[in-house]
Amino acid sequence: MTVERVETPNRLTRSAGERTGRRTGWRLSPVQRKAIMLLHIVCGVGWMGADIVLFILLYTGLTTDDGATAAACYEAVSIFIPIAVPPLALGMLATGLLLGWGTKWGLLRYWWVVVKLALAVIMVVLVFVSLVPGANELSGTDATMTADEVRDAIGGATSQMMFPPVVSFLMLGTAAFLSIFKPWRLTPWTSSSRRQERS
Repeated sequence: MTVERVETPNRLTRSAGERTGRRTGWRLSPVQRKAIMLLHIVCGVGWMGADIVLFILLYTGLTTDDGATAAACYEAVSIFIPIAVPPLALGMLATGLLLGWGTKWGLLRYWWVVVKLALAVIMVVLVFVSLVPGANELSGTDATMTADEVRDAIGGATSQMMFPPVVSFLMLGTAAFLSIFKPWRLTPWTSSSRRQERS
């Protein structure tokens, strides 16, 4: 008696698309995903740290009675922010897009991802249209002036610049909350096959 050998596909060698009967598209490898996730976290935490430093410097410059301290605070902001924040903002957005494209979460499949992406885009736009131009207005003061003279020379930017770090920190905290708890359901743009798989 002969035994007929039935060959079955190796589960480990089949792609996810073959196992589910659909194409999955481009995906990050586990090592790539972890590396990009690390960069994403570093950029986000670094940005939140920059917001804290910015708020402390601006608050000190707004409340101090020492002219040299006020001038030094505003000069530090004008140097630090244009150099540090834009790379962190663009890095967080770029790594977030890669994590969306290259993982199962996608960019438009889940509401928490869509909201987080919207927050990231808004924050990056505000960095270049509000934060960096505002920081540039804080330079050019003289340490020999009194604190009031320093603030008068700068004008309304001394109080207006207090809002960006607070708003940015809260938005970054919201994004972190969404990443951890992943609330809400699938979006209407999710394919029917994906919905069936989720259910």
